[in-house]
Amino acid sequence: MQTETEIDELQEQTRAGTEDREPRDSYGLLPRARFRDVMVGKSPLVGARVSTGRPRGWVSPVEARVYLGIPYGDMAVEEQRLLDSQSMGSRLAVLMRSMIARVMAPRSGLRSLRRPRVVSAYVDNITIDEALAAMTEAHNGRQARIVYIVHPHALNLAAFNSDFARQLTLADLVLPDGIGIRIAGSLLGISLRHNLNGTDLLPLLCKAAADKELPMVLVGGEPGVAEQCAQNLMRDTPGLRIAYIHHGYLDDASSKEVAAHVKSIGRCLVLVGMGSPLQERWAWQHLKDASHTTVVTVGGLFDFFSGRIPRAPVAWRELGIEWLWRLRMEPRRLAKRYLIGNPLFIIITLWQRIRGTT
Repeated sequence: MQTETEIDELQEQTRAGTEDREPRDSYGLLPRARFRDVMVGKSPLVGARVSTGRPRGWVSPVEARVYLGIPYGDMAVEEQRLLDSQSMGSRLAVLMRSMIARVMAPRSGLRSLRRPRVVSAYVDNITIDEALAAMTEAHNGRQARIVYIVHPHALNLAAFNSDFARQLTLADLVLPDGIGIRIAGSLLGISLRHNLNGTDLLPLLCKAAADKELPMVLVGGEPGVAEQCAQNLMRDTPGLRIAYIHHGYLDDASSKEVAAHVKSIGRCLVLVGMGSPLQERWAWQHLKDASHTTVVTVGGLFDFFSGRIPRAPVAWRELGIEWLWRLRMEPRRLAKRYLIGNPLFIIITLWQRIRGTT
Protein backbone atom coordinates (compact mmCIF):
# COMPACT_ATOMS: atom_id res chain seq x y z
CA MET A 1 0.00 0.00 0.00
CA GLN A 2 1.20 3.52 -0.72
CA THR A 3 1.77 5.99 2.08
CA GLU A 4 0.20 9.46 2.12
CA THR A 5 3.63 10.89 1.29
CA GLU A 6 3.92 8.67 -1.78
CA ILE A 7 0.44 9.67 -2.91
CA ASP A 8 1.28 13.37 -2.45
CA GLU A 9 4.42 12.88 -4.51
CA LEU A 10 2.43 11.16 -7.26
CA GLN A 11 -0.07 14.01 -7.35
CA GLU A 12 2.76 16.52 -7.58
CA GLN A 13 4.37 14.58 -10.42
CA THR A 14 1.09 14.51 -12.31
CA ARG A 15 0.57 18.26 -11.88
CA ALA A 16 4.12 19.05 -12.92
CA GLY A 17 3.91 16.79 -15.94
CA THR A 18 7.20 15.09 -15.11
CA GLU A 19 5.81 11.68 -16.03
CA ASP A 20 4.42 12.66 -19.42
CA ARG A 21 7.38 11.46 -21.45
CA GLU A 22 5.27 9.41 -23.86
CA PRO A 23 2.48 10.55 -26.15
CA ARG A 24 -1.05 9.96 -24.89
CA ASP A 25 -4.16 9.13 -26.85
CA SER A 26 -7.14 11.44 -27.24
CA TYR A 27 -8.41 10.32 -23.82
CA GLY A 28 -5.14 11.21 -22.08
CA LEU A 29 -4.14 7.56 -21.60
CA LEU A 30 -0.64 6.21 -22.11
CA PRO A 31 -0.15 3.49 -24.77
CA ARG A 32 -1.21 -0.02 -23.87
CA ALA A 33 1.35 -2.64 -23.01
CA ARG A 34 1.85 -5.02 -25.92
CA PHE A 35 -0.54 -7.92 -25.71
CA ARG A 36 2.18 -10.43 -26.51
CA ASP A 37 4.11 -9.11 -23.50
CA VAL A 38 1.02 -9.70 -21.38
CA MET A 39 0.68 -13.25 -22.71
CA VAL A 40 4.27 -14.17 -21.76
CA GLY A 41 4.08 -12.43 -18.38
CA LYS A 42 6.39 -9.50 -19.15
CA SER A 43 3.57 -6.95 -18.62
CA PRO A 44 0.46 -7.12 -16.45
CA LEU A 45 -3.01 -7.44 -17.93
CA VAL A 46 -4.21 -4.67 -15.59
CA GLY A 47 -1.64 -1.97 -14.94
CA ALA A 48 -0.96 1.74 -15.23
CA ARG A 49 -2.07 3.83 -18.18
CA VAL A 50 -2.61 7.16 -16.40
CA SER A 51 0.73 7.46 -14.61
CA THR A 52 4.11 5.74 -14.77
CA GLY A 53 3.99 4.85 -11.09
CA ARG A 54 3.43 1.16 -11.88
CA PRO A 55 4.21 -1.25 -14.74
CA ARG A 56 2.25 -0.46 -17.90
CA GLY A 57 -0.78 -2.67 -18.39
CA TRP A 58 -2.95 -3.63 -21.34
CA VAL A 59 -5.87 -2.02 -19.50
CA SER A 60 -6.06 0.39 -16.58
CA PRO A 61 -8.53 -0.03 -13.70
CA VAL A 62 -9.77 3.51 -14.35
CA GLU A 63 -9.94 3.62 -18.14
CA ALA A 64 -13.64 2.71 -18.26
CA ARG A 65 -14.34 5.94 -16.37
CA VAL A 66 -12.15 7.88 -18.78
CA TYR A 67 -13.93 6.43 -21.83
CA LEU A 68 -17.37 7.19 -20.35
CA GLY A 69 -16.46 10.77 -19.51
CA ILE A 70 -16.55 10.35 -15.71
CA PRO A 71 -12.90 10.84 -14.65
CA TYR A 72 -13.91 12.49 -11.39
CA GLY A 73 -11.17 12.92 -8.83
CA ASP A 74 -7.46 12.29 -9.35
CA MET A 75 -7.29 9.39 -11.78
CA ALA A 76 -3.57 8.79 -11.17
CA VAL A 77 -4.13 8.30 -7.45
CA GLU A 78 -7.28 6.25 -8.01
CA GLU A 79 -5.42 4.04 -10.47
CA GLN A 80 -2.69 3.39 -7.91
CA ARG A 81 -5.26 2.62 -5.19
CA LEU A 82 -7.07 0.09 -7.33
CA LEU A 83 -3.85 -1.56 -8.47
CA ASP A 84 -3.05 -2.17 -4.80
CA SER A 85 -6.24 -4.18 -4.29
CA GLN A 86 -6.39 -6.49 -7.29
CA SER A 87 -7.46 -10.10 -7.44
CA MET A 88 -7.76 -12.37 -10.47
CA GLY A 89 -11.52 -11.82 -10.51
CA SER A 90 -11.15 -8.06 -10.30
CA ARG A 91 -8.66 -8.08 -13.20
CA LEU A 92 -11.12 -9.90 -15.45
CA ALA A 93 -13.91 -7.55 -14.35
CA VAL A 94 -11.73 -4.54 -15.18
CA LEU A 95 -11.02 -6.00 -18.61
CA MET A 96 -14.72 -6.57 -19.30
CA ARG A 97 -15.77 -3.08 -18.18
CA SER A 98 -12.98 -1.48 -20.16
CA MET A 99 -13.96 -3.29 -23.37
CA ILE A 100 -17.64 -2.40 -22.98
CA ALA A 101 -16.85 1.24 -22.13
CA ARG A 102 -14.55 1.52 -25.15
CA VAL A 103 -17.39 0.45 -27.42
CA MET A 104 -19.66 3.14 -25.93
CA ALA A 105 -16.98 5.85 -25.99
CA PRO A 106 -17.00 8.50 -28.73
CA ARG A 107 -15.06 7.17 -31.69
CA SER A 108 -12.11 9.04 -33.15
CA GLY A 109 -12.76 11.63 -35.82
CA LEU A 110 -15.95 13.06 -34.31
CA ARG A 111 -16.47 16.81 -34.24
CA SER A 112 -15.87 18.61 -30.94
CA LEU A 113 -18.41 21.41 -31.15
CA ARG A 114 -18.51 23.89 -28.27
CA ARG A 115 -22.30 23.98 -28.07
CA PRO A 116 -23.95 21.25 -30.15
CA ARG A 117 -27.68 20.73 -30.35
CA VAL A 118 -28.74 17.36 -28.95
CA VAL A 119 -32.41 16.38 -29.49
CA SER A 120 -34.04 19.57 -28.20
CA ALA A 121 -31.41 21.85 -26.66
CA TYR A 122 -27.93 23.24 -27.14
CA VAL A 123 -25.62 21.71 -24.52
CA ASP A 124 -22.29 23.03 -23.34
CA ASN A 125 -19.50 20.66 -24.32
CA ILE A 126 -17.03 21.52 -21.56
CA THR A 127 -14.83 19.65 -19.10
CA ILE A 128 -15.46 18.92 -15.43
CA ASP A 129 -12.98 21.60 -14.37
CA GLU A 130 -14.52 24.16 -16.72
CA ALA A 131 -18.00 23.42 -15.37
CA LEU A 132 -16.84 23.79 -11.76
CA ALA A 133 -15.08 27.06 -12.54
CA ALA A 134 -18.14 28.44 -14.33
CA MET A 135 -20.44 27.60 -11.41
CA THR A 136 -18.21 29.05 -8.69
CA GLU A 137 -16.50 32.04 -10.28
CA ALA A 138 -17.49 35.50 -9.04
CA HIS A 139 -20.76 36.63 -10.54
CA ASN A 140 -21.66 40.31 -10.36
CA GLY A 141 -24.44 40.46 -12.90
CA ARG A 142 -27.82 42.00 -12.16
CA GLN A 143 -29.45 38.66 -12.96
CA ALA A 144 -28.58 35.24 -11.57
CA ARG A 145 -26.34 32.89 -13.49
CA ILE A 146 -28.65 30.01 -14.45
CA VAL A 147 -27.20 26.51 -14.95
CA TYR A 148 -29.39 23.59 -15.99
CA ILE A 149 -28.10 20.01 -15.74
CA VAL A 150 -30.09 18.02 -18.28
CA HIS A 151 -30.44 14.27 -18.84
CA PRO A 152 -32.20 12.42 -21.69
CA HIS A 153 -35.56 12.59 -19.88
CA ALA A 154 -35.39 16.40 -19.73
CA LEU A 155 -34.46 16.59 -23.42
CA ASN A 156 -37.35 14.25 -24.25
CA LEU A 157 -39.72 16.55 -22.39
CA ALA A 158 -38.37 19.59 -24.21
CA ALA A 159 -38.82 17.86 -27.57
CA PHE A 160 -42.58 17.85 -27.01
CA ASN A 161 -42.94 20.97 -24.87
CA SER A 162 -42.02 24.20 -26.65
CA ASP A 163 -42.23 26.25 -23.44
CA PHE A 164 -39.73 23.99 -21.73
CA ALA A 165 -37.49 23.99 -24.81
CA ARG A 166 -37.52 27.78 -24.74
CA GLN A 167 -36.71 27.67 -21.02
CA LEU A 168 -33.55 25.73 -21.76
CA THR A 169 -32.42 28.38 -24.27
CA LEU A 170 -32.50 31.02 -21.51
CA ALA A 171 -29.85 29.31 -19.38
CA ASP A 172 -26.27 30.50 -19.15
CA LEU A 173 -25.10 26.88 -19.16
CA VAL A 174 -26.78 23.60 -20.09
CA LEU A 175 -24.68 20.68 -18.85
CA PRO A 176 -25.08 17.19 -20.41
CA ASP A 177 -25.80 14.49 -17.82
CA GLY A 178 -25.75 10.79 -18.58
CA ILE A 179 -24.40 8.11 -20.87
CA GLY A 180 -27.48 8.52 -23.08
CA ILE A 181 -26.45 12.02 -24.14
CA ARG A 182 -22.92 10.84 -24.91
CA ILE A 183 -24.33 8.05 -27.10
CA ALA A 184 -26.62 10.58 -28.79
CA GLY A 185 -23.63 12.81 -29.42
CA SER A 186 -21.76 9.95 -31.09
CA LEU A 187 -24.78 9.19 -33.29
CA LEU A 188 -24.78 12.84 -34.33
CA GLY A 189 -21.05 12.80 -35.06
CA ILE A 190 -20.16 14.85 -31.99
CA SER A 191 -17.65 14.01 -29.27
CA LEU A 192 -18.85 15.17 -25.84
CA ARG A 193 -15.92 15.70 -23.52
CA HIS A 194 -17.35 14.78 -20.11
CA ASN A 195 -20.49 13.42 -18.51
CA LEU A 196 -21.42 16.36 -16.26
CA ASN A 197 -23.82 14.58 -13.93
CA GLY A 198 -24.74 16.27 -10.69
CA THR A 199 -24.03 13.25 -8.50
CA ASP A 200 -20.34 13.16 -9.41
CA LEU A 201 -20.05 16.94 -9.63
CA LEU A 202 -21.52 17.76 -6.23
CA PRO A 203 -18.60 16.70 -3.96
CA LEU A 204 -16.19 18.68 -6.15
CA LEU A 205 -18.61 21.60 -6.29
CA CYS A 206 -18.86 21.64 -2.49
CA LYS A 207 -15.08 21.66 -2.15
CA ALA A 208 -14.76 24.50 -4.67
CA ALA A 209 -17.46 26.47 -2.84
CA ALA A 210 -15.73 25.92 0.49
CA ASP A 211 -12.36 26.98 -0.95
CA LYS A 212 -13.90 30.17 -2.35
CA GLU A 213 -16.00 30.83 0.78
CA LEU A 214 -19.13 30.66 -1.36
CA PRO A 215 -22.22 29.84 0.73
CA MET A 216 -24.68 27.29 -0.63
CA VAL A 217 -28.47 27.09 -0.52
CA LEU A 218 -30.50 23.88 -0.96
CA VAL A 219 -34.09 24.09 -2.18
CA GLY A 220 -35.97 20.91 -3.05
CA GLY A 221 -36.80 17.36 -2.07
CA GLU A 222 -39.29 16.07 0.43
CA PRO A 223 -39.40 17.66 3.90
CA GLY A 224 -36.28 16.64 5.83
CA VAL A 225 -34.32 15.37 2.83
CA ALA A 226 -32.48 18.62 2.05
CA GLU A 227 -31.64 19.03 5.75
CA GLN A 228 -30.06 15.57 5.94
CA CYS A 229 -28.29 16.19 2.65
CA ALA A 230 -26.86 19.44 4.04
CA GLN A 231 -25.60 17.70 7.18
CA ASN A 232 -23.84 15.04 5.13
CA LEU A 233 -22.27 17.57 2.75
CA MET A 234 -20.94 19.73 5.59
CA ARG A 235 -19.61 16.63 7.35
CA ASP A 236 -17.73 15.55 4.23
CA THR A 237 -16.54 19.03 3.16
CA PRO A 238 -14.67 21.01 5.84
CA GLY A 239 -15.37 24.72 5.59
CA LEU A 240 -18.56 24.36 3.55
CA ARG A 241 -21.26 26.78 4.65
CA ILE A 242 -24.89 26.06 3.81
CA ALA A 243 -26.75 29.27 4.49
CA TYR A 244 -30.36 28.23 3.87
CA ILE A 245 -32.39 25.05 3.33
CA HIS A 246 -36.00 24.51 2.24
CA HIS A 247 -37.97 21.56 0.92
CA GLY A 248 -39.39 21.61 -2.59
CA TYR A 249 -43.12 21.67 -1.82
CA LEU A 250 -43.75 25.35 -2.48
CA ASP A 251 -46.85 27.31 -3.37
CA ASP A 252 -46.62 30.80 -4.82
CA ALA A 253 -46.47 32.54 -1.44
CA SER A 254 -43.79 30.27 0.02
CA SER A 255 -41.83 30.45 -3.24
CA LYS A 256 -41.68 34.23 -2.92
CA GLU A 257 -40.59 33.88 0.69
CA VAL A 258 -37.80 31.47 -0.23
CA ALA A 259 -36.68 33.71 -3.10
CA ALA A 260 -36.59 36.75 -0.81
CA HIS A 261 -34.42 34.85 1.68
CA VAL A 262 -32.02 33.74 -1.06
CA LYS A 263 -31.70 37.30 -2.35
CA SER A 264 -30.94 38.57 1.14
CA ILE A 265 -27.90 36.29 1.33
CA GLY A 266 -26.22 37.96 -1.61
CA ARG A 267 -23.42 36.05 -3.31
CA CYS A 268 -24.27 32.35 -3.08
CA LEU A 269 -24.72 29.09 -4.98
CA VAL A 270 -28.29 27.77 -5.03
CA LEU A 271 -29.07 24.12 -5.80
CA VAL A 272 -32.70 23.55 -6.85
CA GLY A 273 -33.90 19.95 -6.85
CA MET A 274 -37.52 19.57 -7.94
CA GLY A 275 -37.39 17.51 -11.13
CA SER A 276 -37.84 18.72 -14.71
CA PRO A 277 -39.49 20.86 -15.94
CA LEU A 278 -40.67 22.25 -12.59
CA GLN A 279 -37.19 23.08 -11.26
CA GLU A 280 -36.13 24.98 -14.37
CA ARG A 281 -39.36 26.96 -14.47
CA TRP A 282 -39.21 27.70 -10.72
CA ALA A 283 -35.57 28.78 -10.83
CA TRP A 284 -36.19 31.17 -13.71
CA GLN A 285 -39.45 32.58 -12.37
CA HIS A 286 -38.29 33.20 -8.80
CA LEU A 287 -34.51 33.58 -8.87
CA LYS A 288 -33.56 35.08 -12.23
CA ASP A 289 -33.24 38.55 -10.69
CA ALA A 290 -31.12 37.35 -7.73
CA SER A 291 -27.93 39.27 -8.45
CA HIS A 292 -24.54 37.75 -7.51
CA THR A 293 -26.22 34.33 -7.39
CA THR A 294 -25.61 31.14 -9.37
CA VAL A 295 -28.58 28.77 -9.59
CA VAL A 296 -28.05 25.11 -10.55
CA THR A 297 -30.89 22.64 -11.11
CA VAL A 298 -30.01 19.20 -9.75
CA GLY A 299 -33.09 16.96 -10.00
CA GLY A 300 -33.17 14.23 -7.34
CA LEU A 301 -29.63 14.85 -6.13
CA PHE A 302 -30.64 15.49 -2.52
CA ASP A 303 -32.13 11.99 -2.30
CA PHE A 304 -28.73 10.45 -3.02
CA PHE A 305 -26.67 12.61 -0.70
CA SER A 306 -29.19 12.39 2.12
CA GLY A 307 -28.86 8.61 1.97
CA ARG A 308 -32.54 8.15 1.17
CA ILE A 309 -31.72 6.39 -2.11
CA PRO A 310 -28.40 4.52 -2.58
CA ARG A 311 -26.34 5.30 -5.62
CA ALA A 312 -25.28 2.63 -8.10
CA PRO A 313 -21.99 0.85 -7.32
CA VAL A 314 -18.97 2.05 -9.30
CA ALA A 315 -18.98 -1.13 -11.42
CA TRP A 316 -22.49 -0.33 -12.68
CA ARG A 317 -21.47 3.23 -13.50
CA GLU A 318 -18.39 1.98 -15.37
CA LEU A 319 -20.69 -0.15 -17.51
CA GLY A 320 -22.89 2.84 -18.33
CA ILE A 321 -25.93 1.28 -16.66
CA GLU A 322 -26.51 3.54 -13.67
CA TRP A 323 -29.97 4.15 -15.14
CA LEU A 324 -30.73 0.44 -14.71
CA TRP A 325 -29.78 0.64 -11.03
CA ARG A 326 -32.09 3.60 -10.58
CA LEU A 327 -34.88 1.70 -12.28
CA ARG A 328 -34.25 -1.17 -9.87
CA MET A 329 -34.47 1.22 -6.91
CA GLU A 330 -37.65 3.02 -8.04
CA PRO A 331 -39.40 0.84 -10.65
CA ARG A 332 -42.86 2.41 -10.43
CA ARG A 333 -41.65 5.98 -10.74
CA LEU A 334 -38.96 5.43 -13.36
CA ALA A 335 -40.25 2.59 -15.57
CA LYS A 336 -41.83 4.90 -18.12
CA ARG A 337 -38.86 7.28 -18.10
CA TYR A 338 -36.33 4.58 -18.91
CA LEU A 339 -38.15 1.74 -20.67
CA ILE A 340 -40.05 4.06 -22.99
CA GLY A 341 -38.04 7.25 -22.69
CA ASN A 342 -34.62 5.80 -23.53
CA PRO A 343 -35.67 4.22 -26.87
CA LEU A 344 -37.64 7.38 -27.68
CA PHE A 345 -34.55 9.48 -27.03
CA ILE A 346 -32.51 7.40 -29.50
CA ILE A 347 -35.29 7.59 -32.10
CA ILE A 348 -35.43 11.39 -31.85
CA THR A 349 -31.63 11.49 -32.06
CA LEU A 350 -31.64 9.42 -35.24
CA TRP A 351 -34.33 11.68 -36.72
CA GLN A 352 -32.13 14.69 -35.91
CA ARG A 353 -29.23 12.95 -37.64
CA ILE A 354 -31.34 12.37 -40.74
CA ARG A 355 -32.33 16.03 -40.75
CA GLY A 356 -28.73 17.09 -40.17
CA THR A 357 -29.48 19.67 -37.46
CA THR A 358 -26.59 19.99 -35.00
